[in-house]
Amino acid sequence: MRKLLEVQNNEDIKKSQFINYGLTLLVASLFILVHASERNFFDFSFYLEGFFVFTVLRFYGKSHKNKNYAFWGLTVLLFIYLTMTILEFTFVSYNIFILYFSFLAFIFLMVNSYIMSSPLYYPRIQWWEYDFRYAGELKATARVNGLEFESRVADLRRNAASILAFDVLPLGAEMQVEIPYEDKVFKIIGTITTQREVIAGRPMRYGITLDESKEPNKSQVPALKKIWKSHKRANLRRKFSDHKESNGL
Repeated sequence: MRKLLEVQNNEDIKKSQFINYGLTLLVASLFILVHASERNFFDFSFYLEGFFVFTVLRFYGKSHKNKNYAFWGLTVLLFIYLTMTILEFTFVSYNIFILYFSFLAFIFLMVNSYIMSSPLYYPRIQWWEYDFRYAGELKATARVNGLEFESRVADLRRNAASILAFDVLPLGAEMQVEIPYEDKVFKIIGTITTQREVIAGRPMRYGITLDESKEPNKSQVPALKKIWKSHKRANLRRKFSDHKESNGL
């Protein structure tokens, strides 16, 4: 999986980087405070937990920078660590100072996860679905700089969309996407903000930013979101129905 390419001076990424630095400082400080309260700096548990915490923080920062999917596994580990700390110092060894740091770090972790869960960085794609007939994607035609090509809408949330296409497109360019569905054609316009080639031979993944305060996005996106969600559910039902028929059930 290649590194994500993105438009420079992205405000969301700047916020996320600031939160990431704050989270690292909070978790590291929390680790020191916990062991200071327990006075076990020379115990084996101190070195073992320290190795775990600082290794997770190091790779969390790297995965955040490179936008790879290890980010979510490391987020889960930090979530578990902070949850266990909160429970311990709420019900076992009550310490308001440690709880303050724990809750603050927990909030930073959740906010950072929310920012990074955007279709621009981590779109909701059915990785396990190799049969395109059952994928929850909408067929579309895209236009960029006068070039027209086939594409698919893989995710549509939070003023952003993830578009799959084989063509190599420039960051910062305007993309017009037309999505035919039943007897209607929906149109959205956005700016290419991110680009990633996940697997060689598979479509490039483009994250486009949508301004939903302007037309045609203002009138088209809300209805298109409902269609995208219902299309995913319908494809899933069709998959199970086809499998039952093929197995003679």
